[in-house]
Amino acid sequence: MLDAVEQNIRYRPPSAMRIPCGHRSPAFDAIRGEVRAMYLNVLTQCIPAPLFEGMWRHPEDQSALGYRSLDYWVNMAQQLESACIDALFFADIHGVYDVYQDSPAPSIQHSVQVPAIDPVLVIPAAAAATRNLGFAVSYSTSYHAPYQCARLFSSLDHLTGGRIGWNIVTSDLRLAVGTGLAEQCPHDERYDRADEYLDLVVRLWEDSWEAGAVRHDAASDTFADPARVHRVDHAGRWYRMSAPHQCEPSPQRTPVLYQAGSSDRGLTFAARHAELVFVALSGFRQGRERVEDLRDRARRQGRDPEGLRILQGMCLILGEDAAQARARAEEYERFSSRGGLTAKWCGWTGLDLASYPAEAPLSDLPAGQMRSVTDFLRQAGAGRELTVGDLREHVATPRRPNPHARLMLFGTPEQVADRMEMWLERTKIDGFNLMPCPPTLGTRDLCELLVPELQRRGLARKSYDTAERTLRERYFGSGVTRYVRAAENNGGNRHGG
Repeated sequence: MLDAVEQNIRYRPPSAMRIPCGHRSPAFDAIRGEVRAMYLNVLTQCIPAPLFEGMWRHPEDQSALGYRSLDYWVNMAQQLESACIDALFFADIHGVYDVYQDSPAPSIQHSVQVPAIDPVLVIPAAAAATRNLGFAVSYSTSYHAPYQCARLFSSLDHLTGGRIGWNIVTSDLRLAVGTGLAEQCPHDERYDRADEYLDLVVRLWEDSWEAGAVRHDAASDTFADPARVHRVDHAGRWYRMSAPHQCEPSPQRTPVLYQAGSSDRGLTFAARHAELVFVALSGFRQGRERVEDLRDRARRQGRDPEGLRILQGMCLILGEDAAQARARAEEYERFSSRGGLTAKWCGWTGLDLASYPAEAPLSDLPAGQMRSVTDFLRQAGAGRELTVGDLREHVATPRRPNPHARLMLFGTPEQVADRMEMWLERTKIDGFNLMPCPPTLGTRDLCELLVPELQRRGLARKSYDTAERTLRERYFGSGVTRYVRAAENNGGNRHGG
């Protein structure tokens, strides 16, 4: 199918949107003193039409071919930097969803997170073409050894000049069975293992090389002082190690730590380790409670609760005016893939809807993670017994965008900015992790339409602060370059200089 697409859609890198960041004016500083500027990340994947199954068919979208081109990613990074976005965040998975129809075929046909390339390899090229934009990438504690992880992120931190973050994932290990990368393991046990993993890699970054160990003393033929480079000795339940870190300290030593767990165990893990937490809050009241809960969990871990940066994940569909917004909504519905949506939902939940007859009642389905969906459908059914066929139709139907959608920002720049202000005020989040749709046009619209409106309101930065040299300084202030573990905090300031 992709070959046929290539005959009709030739990859043409869209010209970068040049939106000058300019310099902060006294007027902007005065506004910012009253309205706190938000943090803005853009979420993507190195796949065709990331996050929006079927949108690769949009005639103006370039992701179907662009995802495998460095020009595409370099251009996107330059656009985002021109708009003073804080970071470009690459999500990633290992394996192919194969639950629906008990086969990987639907995922392959509809491009449900496949084909995919490794985003780690994209980051150095995009970083070389930018100077301020941060980068974050998902990396699994279940698929990779701690020593390899420590070396990889030290390398990325060096090559980006201290602009790298790590989104810590334990991975859906149902995908691991066929890959040979890992064995299945219970959900909470994955986080227990990840706790040990984090403690180990942070020790490699923070404890192995002392400050000043690198001497560059040509006269004595001493590049580094071995007396100031130490083995990390560890014998735990899952990992054993006795070795010094292979890399000299990078600008941040430890990358900025991101986490997006939503389970109770995942939230506890985030409260212990993460500096940025991605959430998907379903509404203002529930969102405020979740934000307060996260900060309270951090406090119980001995951390400064205000040291967490909490970002709401939101899809973004923009129009220059109401008519164009309606057209974008119609395109979203027209190009969304029903088969792709179903394959993705089944992959996420582990439930194969094709294995049940359409007339089977929902009560035949296993409880647990299905409860929120089935409860919603029962309410929508107005008292009648709904069936698996109703659920299939529900998961295969794209939700029509509207200005009040729970997990979508939709409308004109003014409408979307209004909605973002409401989220900031009512939930006390710190910013957003935005998913533009369609990927190419959506990124252009974000930079060209939304960011200027946010800047006008004092809700987005108009320039990068040159004193903030690293990604950690971007989020926590100039001079805050080192990660401080919860045990070292002793109830005081979350970060050290």
